[in-house]
Amino acid sequence: MAQRYQLLIRDRHGFERTVPLARPITLGRQSLCDVVLSDSMISRNHLRLELKEDLWWAEDLGSTHGTFYKDQPLGRIQWDLNTPLRLADGAYSLTLVSQTQSSSEVHLQAILETAQLLAQEVDLEDLLEQTLDRLLSISGTDRGFIMLLEEAELRIKAQRNLGQEPEGAIQLSMSTVHSVFDSGDPIWILNVADDQKMLSQQSILRLELKTILCLPLTLQGKRIGVVYLDSRRPITEPPSRETFEAIVALASIAIERTRLSEANLRSEVLATVGQVASSIVHDFKNGLFVLRGHVELLEMATRDPKVHHHVDRIQEGIRRLTVLSQDVLEYAKVQEPKRRLICLKTYLESLVEPLVPRAMEAGAQIEVEGDDVSIQLDPERFTRVIENVLANALDALEGPSGLVNVQVQRVTGGAVIRVKDNGKGIPRKILRRIFEPFFSFGKKKGTGLGMATVRKIVEEHGGTLEVMSEEGHGTEVVMTMPDHELRGRAATDENTGKHHQTTQPNPNPRILEGQG
Repeated sequence: MAQRYQLLIRDRHGFERTVPLARPITLGRQSLCDVVLSDSMISRNHLRLELKEDLWWAEDLGSTHGTFYKDQPLGRIQWDLNTPLRLADGAYSLTLVSQTQSSSEVHLQAILETAQLLAQEVDLEDLLEQTLDRLLSISGTDRGFIMLLEEAELRIKAQRNLGQEPEGAIQLSMSTVHSVFDSGDPIWILNVADDQKMLSQQSILRLELKTILCLPLTLQGKRIGVVYLDSRRPITEPPSRETFEAIVALASIAIERTRLSEANLRSEVLATVGQVASSIVHDFKNGLFVLRGHVELLEMATRDPKVHHHVDRIQEGIRRLTVLSQDVLEYAKVQEPKRRLICLKTYLESLVEPLVPRAMEAGAQIEVEGDDVSIQLDPERFTRVIENVLANALDALEGPSGLVNVQVQRVTGGAVIRVKDNGKGIPRKILRRIFEPFFSFGKKKGTGLGMATVRKIVEEHGGTLEVMSEEGHGTEVVMTMPDHELRGRAATDENTGKHHQTTQPNPNPRILEGQG
């Protein structure tokens, strides 16, 4: 019989969950922790739990609001079973529970817990975090990530203990991970010392890597992603391969189900907004036009300052309603971008220039830097993207040392635009909702369609959008934009059998748009 441990987590609202304990773990608010506790009272790295000589130890990592054991502030202590730890004045209560189970019981429980993911109504981000936590605990590994196929590319969607650059932290090359996805053949190495091919890799020898697991996420013969796990410690009780692959298969079903559910919901919302827009917004704008005309006549008919004060308030309301109407129409409208060759850096500088006085008034800076790269964009449509992102960045700045940095980077087949600020950041629970239509955060006058419209226009251009933020540590918006001309040329070449040596946009084009 194997001695197993579980961590019982109860939040301030009484909600409970359990996490299997088989290795040292870190708990905190940041996404890189092994167990993420999202309450704002929890520090980014709050608490560490580790097992030494059959005894569990708990160590507070210098948290702001502390950890308490038997009502005393915690430094580092031996943690007794069934004795709760209290985090951040009651934000969470943690209890260590022992379980004596056979391997078959442990495997069955793991399968049942994973199957429960199919019945849960959680968003994709939470599901991926829970899935990765469960796979790490079941396998006994230390680190890992889950990649999903999006826009014909594999993208890391959840990770643990790999830092900000996971691709440089793992000891398998990303080409090997991609080959697992392409072939469907998993890598299952419980002891690198038994694998001569792995022993030939110097990086693995240097870091004393013991275990490497890399499995495709497959559903009905279709591969939707990859899970990668590794460990520098030997796994004392490795899972059976058949059981683990069954759990990964169940996780694949849960992930795809959630993705389809979210995609269907988004399509329904878009369709509903489109119906509303087509039926009432045009009439609404006509009414505003008439109202604006009468207000202007009233303003010309008198010099009474009191009347002018009320006229100004009415005009301000009309402007806000006009912007809201435009946002609704913009969001509901689906159209093919009217692309032209744009010198991206010069185009962005022209959009930033009018915002410089606003930034200076707040004691902040706004700058554009990076490569001179030209790509095919619809400049009128894409202006709404940049204006929305820059407005959000400026609104987030706090204090006189605020900075908004806009960077352009050339990549194969297009460009990456990064807009980064050092402002107040976005809470984790809010971050997952920022693309919801009519959802607004931190703005008194927001319409709630800004970021929804941003994503829509970026996707119309065939690009991808990612927002990374942490409360108190700023926000970065990353837009990867393909060069449509190069994509069209590649498609033509595939049909004709021709091949080009050039795979990047012309690095030194003349300025065609955005200048002046």
